[in-house]
Amino acid sequence: MATSEEEIRKGVSVLLNQYGSLNTTEVKKLLETVICFDADDTAPSATRSEPLIIQRIGNVVSHQQEDVKTYFDTYQIDKTKRPAQWSILKGLKSNNTLSVISEEEINQRKNLRSQFSTKKIDWIGLNENHSEIGRLGEEFVIRYETNRILSFAPQDTNRILHLSEEQGDGAGFDIISLNNDGKDRYIEVKTTRNNLDTPFYMTENERKFFHLHENQNDLFLYRVFNFDKRNRKGEIKKISASELFKDYQFDPISYKVTKKP
Repeated sequence: MATSEEEIRKGVSVLLNQYGSLNTTEVKKLLETVICFDADDTAPSATRSEPLIIQRIGNVVSHQQEDVKTYFDTYQIDKTKRPAQWSILKGLKSNNTLSVISEEEINQRKNLRSQFSTKKIDWIGLNENHSEIGRLGEEFVIRYETNRILSFAPQDTNRILHLSEEQGDGAGFDIISLNNDGKDRYIEVKTTRNNLDTPFYMTENERKFFHLHENQNDLFLYRVFNFDKRNRKGEIKKISASELFKDYQFDPISYKVTKKP
């Protein structure tokens, strides 16, 4: 099924969290790194000499009536620039500090991006492999984060983005939320029905992402434990990236095996 303009807008949120700011030409080039295009997307346009998905990306801009418009209170598209500029926002709508990310922060994100390869979003199939308790744990954290943000920025709760519903561990984390200063808080959720000492599992993609953020204060593992599936509640321990590598050990339990050249 073809990727809709709404799905494109959501996918761009993931892309801009990696790069900070991109123009339309760059979005067209890079969106396939976070969204799996299907045969309907790559089919040629009947009106232009380009694939339909590229035309739809352009339509997001051309259908925007305002010169500058904000989407999901997360990023904006500025049509006064040619090509249009798509930029992530920081700050809080609640206290009128929402603004475009700075050049310094853009460069920081692009530097991190150069060291980390995300996986494409499979919009159709990934949820089939997402365990029920993992999904319920993430929904519990979404509710927890909504209540937390309500306490200091009630107009900004809609900026919480549940990435793993669409992309599994592709970005290295499950949820984008907010710190008190309005900057992004990245959250990876690990849920078990037993106590806090129960081992949990991380993919290599997740471990690498945490390693890159080890000295920053924007990435947390929310360890959900004693989780009750019936009541959909549990307890949460927040573990920063630095604490994860200081207080926990990583034991490899499987190998990727390929034939030698």
